[in-house]
Amino acid sequence: MQSFIDNLKDLILESNLSLRQLAQDSGVSAMQYSRYLNGSTPTVDTTLKIAKYFKCSLDYLLGLTDIKNYTNYKTYNSDMSKFINNYHKLLKENNITHYKFMRDSEFDESIIRHWALGSKPRLDVIYYIAKNLGGSIDELVGRY
Repeated sequence: MQSFIDNLKDLILESNLSLRQLAQDSGVSAMQYSRYLNGSTPTVDTTLKIAKYFKCSLDYLLGLTDIKNYTNYKTYNSDMSKFINNYHKLLKENNITHYKFMRDSEFDESIIRHWALGSKPRLDVIYYIAKNLGGSIDELVGRY
């Protein structure tokens, strides 16, 4: 997720804040920022905090678009309960089943059972879905 690292670096430089001050203002620790800048993948919740702080879309932060501003949505919050429905909608639009889509990926087909029970998908899974089904990460996670 090199685009994430590059975009995060740019956002941090543009903010003209130290990691310490950024951590205080954003609610994400300086150590977490340091790990992400060195290649660790954040959770969905942490990525949402970062995007909300910088007022950018998840699609921009993760490199699916060059458009930084997050102006098409009514809120910076998300509603992850909408994820599974939004995922099914993308599958239907692409005329593909979950099992075929996941079989062609590196992810376990049974992952949908965890989502149905309320587990949040990993960020790399959401990225993969959006990139390969032509969707928006922001819309997938209910960020309207």
